[in-house]
Amino acid sequence: MIFLQILKIIGFVLLGILALVLLLLLIVLFWPIFYKVTGDYHKELKAKAQVTYLFHLVRVIFTYENKKPYLVAKVLWFKLYENDFSKDEEEESDENLFPEDEALDQLDEKLTSEDKGDEDTITGDEEDDFEGDFDDLTDEEIEEFMKKEPPKRSLKGFFEEIPIIFKKTISKIREKWYTLKESLAKTQKKVKLITKRIQYYWKVLHHKSMGPAWEMVKKTLKGLFKHIKPYKMNVNIHYGADDPADTARAVAGYSLIYPYFRKQIHLNAEFTEKIFEADFLIKGRVQVYRLVFLLLRAYMNRHVRKIIRLFTREGKKNGRNN
Repeated sequence: MIFLQILKIIGFVLLGILALVLLLLLIVLFWPIFYKVTGDYHKELKAKAQVTYLFHLVRVIFTYENKKPYLVAKVLWFKLYENDFSKDEEEESDENLFPEDEALDQLDEKLTSEDKGDEDTITGDEEDDFEGDFDDLTDEEIEEFMKKEPPKRSLKGFFEEIPIIFKKTISKIREKWYTLKESLAKTQKKVKLITKRIQYYWKVLHHKSMGPAWEMVKKTLKGLFKHIKPYKMNVNIHYGADDPADTARAVAGYSLIYPYFRKQIHLNAEFTEKIFEADFLIKGRVQVYRLVFLLLRAYMNRHVRKIIRLFTREGKKNGRNN
């Protein structure tokens, strides 16, 4: 009897866990994800985009103001992710202002080094003058150092260096040439391979048997766009060009889309001055179950699966071997 009661309790616990999992799954599938984009342009762009979920308990916010982008993701009041892109740019710019210490040491060594020779060698006393930390030099030591004559270079030594410099230059040119030839050969091989694959895919996509698959793809894309498109959009534009004729052409272009967006996009044309100002508001929502249904329906279509197989297997094989 006690054993049956234990089994009964375990069964209720498992059913409760299963019900909780199903409830969470239903919430994820049917609770809409809201998105909102707002901003304006008055000599400078300001924009804010946010995605919210479950009464704003989960939210992702992206802002762009004073030419500084900022991204943050939060659950309740906890920050899961934060990225201030402007800080990264400032750190990179600061690092580029100053070379590494090793590069400075190499530059200093190159500037202070002299060729060895009977007449160009530096004596022991002169070597001592080059050693030490220059930051610790006193004014008297600096003045004494500046009065000393630097080592002289002979004309004979200069002409002896010319063949060595010429050989090094030729060697570097040959090395660069071989590297360039190898790089060009690799690039040519990649271009040839990509060209073969494009030709294969073009042939597959334009085959007459692809008609049913393309119909399903078009139907899926149309359904996705219809579901994701914003339910509210309000864009106000105040535009004027230097030449009134350019403004008139902009108005003519706007007239082409006016029948489709007459309540969403408004253009205020200015023919007397050059100006561009705008403000916008876009709101919409996405339901996961609808996206899953559309994508799963397309994937279960046998014609679409054939295209996927051709692109992932036979396509790669033909691209390599043809």
